[in-house]
Amino acid sequence: MAELTASLPKDVALCDQPLMSKGMLTIKDDKSETLPVDLLMVLDVSTSMDGEGIRVLTDSVVHTIKNLLRADDRMAIITFNHAAAVHTPWTSKTGTVAGFSSSGSTNFGAAINQVLTFLGASGRDHSRAGVILFLSDGQAGMPNSDNVRTIPEFGFTMHTIGVTSGVVPENLEQMAELANGTYHNAPTFGDVEAAFDSIFNLGETVIYSAPSLRIDVVEGVTISKIEQSPKALDIHSSDIVGPASESLTLPHMNQDKRLELTFMIRHDKIACGDNLLATFNCIGASTELRVRGSCDESEEANAPVNKGVMFGTLLNQATGFLKTGNI
Repeated sequence: MAELTASLPKDVALCDQPLMSKGMLTIKDDKSETLPVDLLMVLDVSTSMDGEGIRVLTDSVVHTIKNLLRADDRMAIITFNHAAAVHTPWTSKTGTVAGFSSSGSTNFGAAINQVLTFLGASGRDHSRAGVILFLSDGQAGMPNSDNVRTIPEFGFTMHTIGVTSGVVPENLEQMAELANGTYHNAPTFGDVEAAFDSIFNLGETVIYSAPSLRIDVVEGVTISKIEQSPKALDIHSSDIVGPASESLTLPHMNQDKRLELTFMIRHDKIACGDNLLATFNCIGASTELRVRGSCDESEEANAPVNKGVMFGTLLNQATGFLKTGNI
């Protein structure tokens, strides 16, 4: 059974005053059964991948089939250059994959559009953990961000892997973040192998596939800048202005790990006594975020500080600075 906890740094605020604060939502579950993996490999076969790049792609597919896929897992492959196509439909560990050859220019937009078409035709399956591995040298323009951001709605997390010694990482990094994944710099097949092993070690412990979080915000309250901690992964950057309800798609939840989200919250004017700020619902469980309004300034000043909330938000902030170089 899932357990949700929503907290502010302090559970007391001055009444008849506005409130602006950090907040944290923690989601955990002791479920032991893990999900089989649906792996979609998206491979850049443009001219810039000729030679070294094609060898890395071929070795990566062989390694995945031989060493990573389990009996219940599935794999499919999309290849792209200036256009994109399904190279291998869903197949098992015992399936066969045709070879690759390079030609044409590179179009990330075509690749992402084909991914969405393919996933749409496959349908959402909550009983399987969807993982996309997007391999490219990064020598292409940024695809439509909204399209990339749609990928988690199909139950998939997309990780991007920058391959070859001439990789251009910037767009690959941004694409991974938009799709709740991570970027891995992997100029050699050995680096790709290490990245794949790391991703699969996590992918094979998924207990919930991209769960949905519903947030009900009361009148006078605004929640914004929702991020996963400690990665500073952007979950929802725009304001949720109450009264409103918003449903968000979260990253996969893994066995023996909790999911922590930090956010900013504002209240126009705290009332004396109990204040309901928001309700969070996920995986059949719910929790309320509340704060008690007090006219006693010393009570507010001396209220105990939730160190978990403070540490989580500071860690996310530091990670964000590192990602942007503002440190």
